[in-house]
Amino acid sequence: MKVISTATNLAQAFKNAGRVSEIVRVLVKHGFIDLLHRMNLSRFLGEREVADPSYAALPVPERLRLSFEELGPTFVKLGQLLATRSDLIPEAYVDEFSKLQDNVTTVPFEEIRVFLESDLKAPIQDVFSEFENAPKAAASIAQVHFAILKSGEKVAVKIQRPGIDKIIQNDISILRGLAVLLEKYIPEVEPFNPVGLVEEFFQSILYELDFRVESNNIRKIKYNLRELEKISIPKVYEAFSSSKVLILERFEGIRFSDREAILKAGIDPKSIVEIGADAFFHMVMHDGIFHGDLHPGNLFVLPDGKIGIIDFGIVGRLGKRVKDSIITMFIAIIDEDYESLASEYLVLCSPTGETDINILQKDLMDTLSPYVGMSLGEVNAGKLLLRSTHIAAQHHLKVPRELMLLFRAIMTIDGLGKKLDPNFDVLQLGNRLAKQVVSSRYSRERLTHDLIILGRDLQDTLETFPRLLKRFLRVWSHNHFALELKSKELSALTHAVESFSYYFFTAITSFTVIGVGIALLFLNRGPEISGFSLYGLVFLGLGLWLLGRGLWSVKKP
Repeated sequence: MKVISTATNLAQAFKNAGRVSEIVRVLVKHGFIDLLHRMNLSRFLGEREVADPSYAALPVPERLRLSFEELGPTFVKLGQLLATRSDLIPEAYVDEFSKLQDNVTTVPFEEIRVFLESDLKAPIQDVFSEFENAPKAAASIAQVHFAILKSGEKVAVKIQRPGIDKIIQNDISILRGLAVLLEKYIPEVEPFNPVGLVEEFFQSILYELDFRVESNNIRKIKYNLRELEKISIPKVYEAFSSSKVLILERFEGIRFSDREAILKAGIDPKSIVEIGADAFFHMVMHDGIFHGDLHPGNLFVLPDGKIGIIDFGIVGRLGKRVKDSIITMFIAIIDEDYESLASEYLVLCSPTGETDINILQKDLMDTLSPYVGMSLGEVNAGKLLLRSTHIAAQHHLKVPRELMLLFRAIMTIDGLGKKLDPNFDVLQLGNRLAKQVVSSRYSRERLTHDLIILGRDLQDTLETFPRLLKRFLRVWSHNHFALELKSKELSALTHAVESFSYYFFTAITSFTVIGVGIALLFLNRGPEISGFSLYGLVFLGLGLWLLGRGLWSVKKP
């Protein structure tokens, strides 16, 4: 799919006047004519277009949701994305957009057959011994047919709707133009960042349109969860799959939300919930890549009691620092440590203005503390976490999409879990697993890994410092070893230079000692403590003490 430049001008965005007119007509029908006039879109209004009176009594969020449903796949997907941004979008809109479902007509089988055979470069009967003409599921981007390969394996064939990529390209181009007009003519929408939201949507939908990305997600997560015997991830049939067709192992089981059917199968719902939640938090806290769309249609209880997970088009990815922050946040909420929670938000989020951490801490405490410790079933942990992101946004912090995706997934898991086991508490489970991960941070393997990184950074520092020092001394000697200082507060600046000089030479010494300590740890010479060289630990501790002493001295007035 050709990537549309983000620097799209309005003339290019509105080249599809027919589609723009259709969008305008639907918005007028649902009572948004005043908004269109303010956006300077009057030229697209027809003389006979008037609002449908049956929508007049409905709230604005509901009318907007109905408009999106009528406008088709791109707008439905946009609404689903907006439903995950409770940090930016008012709660009433989030609730309405959460109701958006892929309500699309199926593509006739003849069109599917032509498209599939073109992609496979072979007739259907050469690849499949059986192929069901009627789709098993249909969504905005693709529909799924059940089939049996020539080898006898039962598969699910996910086929992209023919031409959907071009439709989405055109609609996103128009959405970019509408976002620019919103920001230009409707100043009250500025806090919601319409242009930024459209760009985020574009990046998200771009990955969903390339099934090779989903195939790669499946391979990674399947490998990461290989030791969890009760979790099944479908096999990908790479030989027949492409960017527009994905052929997967077929799962046939009980939908995760059907408690009665699970009980009739002789399976304990409580154990199913714990297995699923364990797998999710393993993805989040250990692997850093997690399923971002865990609704009941993507989870099955298989006949052997395992949980089958499908549809990996939407995943979240977390770096090491973000994983550590999320673990700290879980523990902080349970322990009601709002200072740590506020600090982690400052670390994770990009500032859009000034943030007072003390006020942020107080607002988090006032919002969350009444719910922490309530009896099970009375509060959804995911909603609690989403409320905390809303507080962060109010304090000029831009919450990363991945964090919103994670908290929304937790909200879904909490809701599903309580349907199967009323006593299920996802926050307590996440907290328990978080503490297990924290304890593993101090394992020999983790410490060795961190020391290797520290040693590499120290080596780079030690290699760089001599060159910088040599360059500084050369410039200093050309100036007859004099420093020309110009400042209204010369005494304060002099003190700062002296402090820096002390810190500089202390840092060189301490880094050298730390480097020696790390080298001794790797050589593993002499007596040991818990498997580590005693001499290495002594040198490492001495170097860290020197560094800490130098930093403390700089802080003194």
